[in-house]
Amino acid sequence: MLLIPMVLLELIGCASPGPSPEQQAREADQQRQAERQQAEFRKSLPPISNPGQGW
Repeated sequence: MLLIPMVLLELIGCASPGPSPEQQAREADQQRQAERQQAEFRKSLPPISNPGQGW
């Protein structure tokens, strides 16, 4: 008897549009952190003397 309501709740939960607000905020934080790490990495690289020149 208890299985049917549990399955219905899972189906309704899966049908909800998009991720939860908490998950969206977490993903946005991860995105910002990744961009910050990339910017710091670029700062640590030596400057390129001739950008645009091929190899």
